[in-house]
Amino acid sequence: MTDIPRASWPRTLKLLIPVAIFVIIFTQSANAGRAHQESQTAPPKTQAEIRAISLAPHLTELMFTAGAGPHLVGVVEWSDYPEAALKLPRIGDAFRFDIERIVALDTTHALAWTGGTPMAAVQQLESLGVEVIAVEIQTLDDISLALRRLGRLFNSAETAERAAVAFDQQKQTLINKRNNDPQLALFYQVSERPLFTLGAPHVINEVFALCGARNIFDGLQTEASVVGREAVIAAKPYAIIAGTQHETNAQNLATEMGWPEQPPLGHWGKFEQIPAITCGHAWTVDPALLVRPTPRILDGAVLLCVWIDQIRQQSASNQACNIDHD
Repeated sequence: MTDIPRASWPRTLKLLIPVAIFVIIFTQSANAGRAHQESQTAPPKTQAEIRAISLAPHLTELMFTAGAGPHLVGVVEWSDYPEAALKLPRIGDAFRFDIERIVALDTTHALAWTGGTPMAAVQQLESLGVEVIAVEIQTLDDISLALRRLGRLFNSAETAERAAVAFDQQKQTLINKRNNDPQLALFYQVSERPLFTLGAPHVINEVFALCGARNIFDGLQTEASVVGREAVIAAKPYAIIAGTQHETNAQNLATEMGWPEQPPLGHWGKFEQIPAITCGHAWTVDPALLVRPTPRILDGAVLLCVWIDQIRQQSASNQACNIDHD
């Protein structure tokens, strides 16, 4: 394997790959990537000639959702949705790309993540004659915009439009259900060691807002960051959610109420000064449903809203856990 030159990657970020590869942010490349995105045009080749690779799991998912999946010939590790993505050749991960395999696949186009894919990777792919299409998603609205754009670029506009409309309608339904209840302070744990969370620029904050919750670290001006346990304790969250790979559905939420003794949340059990611990408000979720910026993020929002509603119902009957008295 010949590695594409890469920027300096913090060792702590490498530890997070199995938990949530899609939250790793490389802001150094964002401005350059954005400029590249604004200057590019539609793929010049005929649709039959387009052979694309995806450089991020969420881009793989977006391609399939937009109806452009048949054009994919290679994807990065952790491209696990939909099932068809699992059958595609792997061309590397977020840190390294296999140039020999990319060339052998006769790649014509590459889907890059603005702010995530290192510019060194983009530049080397372009030097090989690969057209790089940069996709930037910072808000929920950007998800439907990305679907429509991919549909136009890969001649699947009708499928992409249906997916975008469905996403926008589901989002509006959630918005219409919002009320004026006080926002519930919530801590989202990306990983336990190091203790990683998400900051203000991340789209997850919009998801929380849909359910009447607030990220206790929404003041961090970075998408992902290591935080101290003391900062979490001081913020007094009423709920703690940890991203972990397991099946999540609305039915198992009630059985998960209470405080688990095992990772990834067991290390919080001794800090009884945190309302989330006192009241037993812990939840684990597949990070692909809350963090990965694809239409499925609203499926995660639906689950989150069910859980937040349960917390509010419990708080009404337990003064110690009443979120209205703060």
